[in-house]
Amino acid sequence: MLRSYALTLSQLSDPKILKPLVFATLLTIGSILLVLVLGATAIDWAMTSLSNALDGWFGKAEGWLRIITQVIGALFLLMIAYFFFASIHAAFLGLFFDDLLDAIRNRHYPQSEWLPPPSLSRSLRDSLRFIILSLTVNLIALPFYLIGWFVPPIGLAAQVLVNGYLLGKEYGYLVGLRISSDSSQTGTKFLKEGILASLVWMVPLVNFIAPVLLAGSILHSRFLNTKGKE
Repeated sequence: MLRSYALTLSQLSDPKILKPLVFATLLTIGSILLVLVLGATAIDWAMTSLSNALDGWFGKAEGWLRIITQVIGALFLLMIAYFFFASIHAAFLGLFFDDLLDAIRNRHYPQSEWLPPPSLSRSLRDSLRFIILSLTVNLIALPFYLIGWFVPPIGLAAQVLVNGYLLGKEYGYLVGLRISSDSSQTGTKFLKEGILASLVWMVPLVNFIAPVLLAGSILHSRFLNTKGKE
């Protein structure tokens, strides 16, 4: 696994890898900012509607209450964005996944058999499916994350394990679409790669390269394991 990560790191300067990474990162940041703006707008609308319904009952305190409510709402949305950043980032990179895999394969395994990339509609469908699955699972697990914050190792471990499994499973599936239809390479096969990537996603700035590291490590692992069996 470490060798797979090292091989991927050595290729990060490749424009064919940087381009999809930049696009996925911009889409992720843009979507989070959009959610924050929409959330703040919704809170402001709710406060205005409540104030009108109560006929100015808040009085002079209304301005302060509006600011406090918006701050609390923004912090809540930022917390949600923190928990779901990895899943959203990974899903957006899935739209450019084949360019990334092609760059790694052409450099390291040019003679290997390679299946044609899936259609754009299938890539969009897979990305949407992963976002919905990740949001659902993380929302279910969110109370455990929050409780775990009072016992940091438990909360952190739960978040890393859940997202590590989801990321390893999804990226293992996407890589498998280009190598073979063997479904035995999904599930917990790439749990270790997913856990390591999930940890990287928690490190500011470094987290932007996490999806590339995960995709590259799984692809290298698949080819290296195949060679080992031969």
